[in-house]
Amino acid sequence: MNELSLFNSLFGNDGFMQGYGRGYYSPKADVLQTKDGYKLYMDLPGKTEKDVEITLKDDVLTVQSVEECEDAKEAAKAFDKENVWLLSEGVMSCGKTQFKRSFTMPKDIDCEKVKASFKNGVLCVEIGRREDAREKKIFITVA
Repeated sequence: MNELSLFNSLFGNDGFMQGYGRGYYSPKADVLQTKDGYKLYMDLPGKTEKDVEITLKDDVLTVQSVEECEDAKEAAKAFDKENVWLLSEGVMSCGKTQFKRSFTMPKDIDCEKVKASFKNGVLCVEIGRREDAREKKIFITVA
């Protein structure tokens, strides 16, 4: 095994870094179903509630963010024919991180019962379920 084989997973068949130049990442998320609704938790370290936009349309919940700073523009100039990034994990991106994750929600959601909170870099989106969609026990009567 040579030293460069450690980087093999970074490169596609064409030798270029997979996803290079897009500036996108996919934050980790957990979705929990409760008896009253759904909770989506998303790890967004370094972000605040001002960096995140949440939309719900046609049962699709979308969480996205785009931020940029002057140092990111300077770092982008370093990519040209003479300079090629071999590894870019965001150190020079000055926090320029873009992401967009969409989740198709079940049909039983109540669009009027949606709330979001942000604490310690974790976004929590809570979506209630419609009353008529909740599971109901049917009692059997003895005849």
